[in-house]
Amino acid sequence: MNRKANDNVERDWARVGVLFGCEPSRETPDLERLLIDTARKCPDNARLLPLAVTWLVEYGQFVARHRLKRLVQTELEPEPQAILGLLIEEAVRHGATRELLIVSEECHPLSPAVPLSRVQRDQTSLAHISERRASDVSQKCGVWTPPVEPKPDAVRSVTWLLDHNTEYRERVIRKGDLRVSIIETLRRDVPGHWVASELALSRISGATRAAVRKALEALRLEGVVCVGTEVINDRDHPVSLTEGLTAAR
Repeated sequence: MNRKANDNVERDWARVGVLFGCEPSRETPDLERLLIDTARKCPDNARLLPLAVTWLVEYGQFVARHRLKRLVQTELEPEPQAILGLLIEEAVRHGATRELLIVSEECHPLSPAVPLSRVQRDQTSLAHISERRASDVSQKCGVWTPPVEPKPDAVRSVTWLLDHNTEYRERVIRKGDLRVSIIETLRRDVPGHWVASELALSRISGATRAAVRKALEALRLEGVVCVGTEVINDRDHPVSLTEGLTAAR
């Protein structure tokens, strides 16, 4: 695994308060894609899993759950999918919000199972040791590793996190609910921060049309989105992010 890629993930985690001992990224990371990238890098970086678990225990309600679920379904390969499932289930086991489980439900176990550490996969004796020491959760996910022990002293306070990542205030106020997934989908995933219809937004935000419509009404009242007056069909409308909220800060 490219060391630079691992460095970038560590720098992003440092930006959101994990004490990796490296220079933080200059910009606030896309949190859902950071979790996706973390799952991809875990086999080559033993520090990522326990520290990401610790962060989710403290700040799991910052995650846009529906968006992360959709990214798992559409972008994540089988091995990191299983690793992300392990990461989330370990975090919930240690006290993270159980609402994150809507993501792990989409993370299918790896078969045949392998050690989480790529180094341990190359030697049969190490692979056997890894299997014997594997936690029940990691056996279920098909990526063997011992039980994860959180490291709360390695994560900064919520005050520090929000002072350095003001965009995340929107996330915690809304507790990672569907409104956050809609905002982040419009901000980061669609050209022009605009979709042609509520149905299209439903498809790319990972939620039902009825749920999206209810969330949009709340966001419209909050002044965060604009729902067009032009009707696309008998009941659908274009949706855009309010000007001034389009930058991924």
